[in-house]
Amino acid sequence: MENIEKNKKKYIRFFAEKYYKKIREKLTEEELYNCSLVAELYAYASSVIPEGYGKYTVFDFDGYSIDETNNSKDSALSPLISIPAKDKICEYCWGSNWEFINNQQIKDKNIVPFLRKKSVMMDRFKNGDNIVIFGVSEKPIGRTMLASIVMKEAIRLRVTYRDRGQTYDWIDFSNLFHIIEKDMLELSSYKSCDWLVVDNIVIKTRSAKQTTLMIDMIDPFFIERYKHKQPTILVFKFDIRNKSLNMEKTFGLGISRIINSKRTFKIPLCEI
Repeated sequence: MENIEKNKKKYIRFFAEKYYKKIREKLTEEELYNCSLVAELYAYASSVIPEGYGKYTVFDFDGYSIDETNNSKDSALSPLISIPAKDKICEYCWGSNWEFINNQQIKDKNIVPFLRKKSVMMDRFKNGDNIVIFGVSEKPIGRTMLASIVMKEAIRLRVTYRDRGQTYDWIDFSNLFHIIEKDMLELSSYKSCDWLVVDNIVIKTRSAKQTTLMIDMIDPFFIERYKHKQPTILVFKFDIRNKSLNMEKTFGLGISRIINSKRTFKIPLCEI
């Protein structure tokens, strides 16, 4: 995770103007504290979450993909898939189902304070609850969006638990594989961070020897995270329920253990 201080200073200036119509240097001690608190959340989110995804909430996940060139919507998921997915996200983040959260949002347009009180993310952190998001599709179906929603909720824990100092990171699976292979110093930050998203996990054609080598390299990483109950969000670009796949033989014991754990929330974004 990159250093957030530069971004944090930028956001403090932004919120000083937005909330108090002042430059940073004119803020009172209390005003500076409030701006710093919000700025820290935004700085972590912009540092960790992929560009363009930090703006999304669970209310944006509606089963449609958006063509940003003309702002048109294209149906990507049926309600039979999108609503259960929102149920899982709401259960993981707030301990409630989508209908309850959505009804509250209809009643109260400023739902952020309510969601902050309802948050069960610290329980997820203490229990080491993982998430597996998966689905096969040629068009966007919201895999990375859902992962970003969860990561934002993890970062928001900093408002309530200022003394916990949690860390966060996000990496594509292919990049993680290369870091494991070449850079043990950088790898240690991913291994030790409290919340980690491993995105864009795909199946590549490999020989039996190449597969064995890959598994030997990545297994210790995922086994250690699972053993130490560090929440890991795995995002697969295929259907892990495919009966022709043997996940342990394809990706190793560590990833297979996370997938099959009772501590893992599974979110399918495709039909069986």
